Amino acid sequence: MNRIVRYCAIVVVLTAAMPAFSDDQEKANKELVKVTAMATDPTAHAVVSRAVCDVMGVKRSEMVQQRLDLNVSYGSMFVVEELLKSGAKMEDIAAQRKAGKTIMQIANDQHANWKLIAADAKKLNAKIDDGLYKHFLNPAADKQRDLADKYDVTGDTVAADRDADLPKPEIQAAAERYNLWKDRAEADKGHHHVMDTAEQQAAYDDHDRNGGPMGTPGAAGNGSPGTPAPAAGGARTGPN
Repeated sequence: MNRIVRYCAIVVVLTAAMPAFSDDQEKANKELVKVTAMATDPTAHAVVSRAVCDVMGVKRSEMVQQRLDLNVSYGSMFVVEELLKSGAKMEDIAAQRKAGKTIMQIANDQHANWKLIAADAKKLNAKIDDGLYKHFLNPAADKQRDLADKYDVTGDTVAADRDADLPKPEIQAAAERYNLWKDRAEADKGHHHVMDTAEQQAAYDDHDRNGGPMGTPGAAGNGSPGTPAPAAGGARTGPN
């Protein structure tokens, strides 16, 4: 009888935990899709690359090579770095990729901490916003960083970057987000104002709550007149 009671208690606990696990993974995927969508634009692609390296504390050349070897989007690459940080082995991840598994499947097989990944991915998106803003304020600094890292955006592309399209709302949200930071940087150039951390996080949270910032009034779908948005070609759904 005691065994039955214990078994039932375990089942109840696991059943109760399942919705929370699913919710954490859904939150993580929401943030990861934003990363992948933003990386569809060449300028933003380099910003995303820098942000992932800085947030995860990894060497840029090594991360780019890992991405090429695994053929994964930047959203997926962030999950890979999270798995490596938690003790996973790159050779095991590579073997499972060759067997046809997606990064999400591999992460679930390894009992990934989706709550942590969701929180870290949100920090990454805030870092990307910060990077976009600073890039439009002073692009020369990013050029110097890319030179120091020996980074060439044209060599940082994989088939996963163009195999399946993201939904149009994700592309539009990325375009509006891109234009938001470009417009703010352009407006602030004359005032020599650099947003502090609290302002950056507040702006990101506002974007997150509203599903993407609205562009400049009068623009035809891409935020502000004459401002290029992230390209739709090559956008991806969720982590591969």
